[in-house]
Amino acid sequence: MPSNFSEKWLLKIAKDLENSREINLKGLPLLVEGRRDKELLLELGFKGSIEILNRGVTLESLATQMLEKYNSSKRDKEPLISILMDWDRTGDRLQKKLTQIFNSMDVTIDVTLRKNLIKSLNGRTKTVEGFRFLLEELLELMDTNP
Repeated sequence: MPSNFSEKWLLKIAKDLENSREINLKGLPLLVEGRRDKELLLELGFKGSIEILNRGVTLESLATQMLEKYNSSKRDKEPLISILMDWDRTGDRLQKKLTQIFNSMDVTIDVTLRKNLIKSLNGRTKTVEGFRFLLEELLELMDTNP
């Protein structure tokens, strides 16, 4: 474990990821910005659906595609999708726009993982792929603390 990171801090991030991984496995898809974000989540043991923001279509079209693809298995108040955009300027803009679009479609979304990571990482990185430097430590904690 890197000496400049406390085990308590790493354990909090690991627990947040474990909780989201479990929810993802039970059917809540994740929407991320790019391929490297998806690859990191797969390395962290996410086995459910992980969608990548398709820059070839508008955000409105993407939201419609997600609604068509995932809505049949969801009840009214359950989130349709978890949105995990980066927390840099572009990611914030995308997160807000996607939230507005899904809200206008009367669709519930989940942003818990993003909020928790922003709080826990506290500026150490502003991207999903950016916390790769913690991968080994997180995997150890996630595997040994069910």
